Amino acid sequence: MTVGSDVKQCLSSIKNVKGSLSSLELRTEDEEAKQIFQETVTTMEEIIKDLKKRVGQLELEEDQYKGF
Repeated sequence: MTVGSDVKQCLSSIKNVKGSLSSLELRTEDEEAKQIFQETVTTMEEIIKDLKKRVGQLELEEDQYKGF
């Protein structure tokens, strides 16, 4: 695997984790747990944003990573 594909795979995995956490937040009735899930989702959104920037950088730096 190339660095570009590894980063894209990581991004995809983190998006899946974020979706699972969001689902758990909606299903739980425990208010403390809801808050923890929401805080974690917010953190995941920041990580996703950073990884998307990195993918963009990789695509600009290396032609082989374009279109991943």
